Amino acid sequence: MGRLITVSEPLPAEMLSKLKKDVHELGFDVLYETDKKKAEEHLAETEIFFGILNPKSPIPQNLKWLCLPLAGVNDYSSRTEFLNGSCMLSCSSGAYGVTIAEHLVMLTLMLLRRMPEYIEDRKERIWRNDRELNSIYGSRVTVLGTGDIGRNYAQRIKPFMPESVTGVSRSGKSECDAFTSIHKVSELDSILPETDILVMSLPETPDTIHILNGERIALLPKNAIIINVGRGSSIDQPALANALKEHVICGAALDVLEKEPLPESDPLNEAPNLIITPHMAGQRTLRRTVEIMFDKFLTDLHRYAANQLPENLVNLNRGY
Repeated sequence: MGRLITVSEPLPAEMLSKLKKDVHELGFDVLYETDKKKAEEHLAETEIFFGILNPKSPIPQNLKWLCLPLAGVNDYSSRTEFLNGSCMLSCSSGAYGVTIAEHLVMLTLMLLRRMPEYIEDRKERIWRNDRELNSIYGSRVTVLGTGDIGRNYAQRIKPFMPESVTGVSRSGKSECDAFTSIHKVSELDSILPETDILVMSLPETPDTIHILNGERIALLPKNAIIINVGRGSSIDQPALANALKEHVICGAALDVLEKEPLPESDPLNEAPNLIITPHMAGQRTLRRTVEIMFDKFLTDLHRYAANQLPENLVNLNRGY
């Protein structure tokens, strides 16, 4: 067997056929094994691995590139093998914007239309239709994290005619014209009081852990809603639970949590006006997500064969 590419990520038949064709033309062999444990048995002779590798698995000397079908890499980025350059680490950032942005739009509307309360009414057989609602129209939207997910959300929320769509990022820059303005994270405290809808799509880095703490939640207007699809560590969860209980804000939705699944004893379980989804917004359950992810890997594979770096190479200094 020659230079081996091991693929553990499940692929539709036509994508697998395309991969095998391209791999052969590039002078590689391919092993397709969706049983992760069996796939890892071939690591020693693998040059490129496309799939989810156990973060604690040894990285053999022969492995030169690990391509993750994930956007988040915090379980991998501190490994010595990646830091010293003996193995490249890339991710699938950019594949999840469509599916997560649609999930965000759904959650935005559900919270503004007070669906958590109406769902509870249904359970209790209560017929009530007089709750005051809010609208995206005329609202002030803040997107904390202006990467692929944040940009896709901004593009989809803008046609609902909010008053503003403010982007907040580390650099304070974005080429996405759906944002009415872009600011640095250092300006966040002055932006939150002017925010009705706060959407968070941040990676986990030392700077983003509990970036939304109790003090910052208190800066938001009472009608504000918070939605987090980035990393659970971005929010101080006990502070959020208390803010919901004390009606400091109107509602929240979380697709990511500090500990998953949410422990039975966690105060969020008793928090009102809260939607929790089981980290499913960005799973590879939407065909379009898989298509983008596959195209990115194939593009980077051709770059690798031409002695070029992958476009989605992880910046280990930033952690994403």
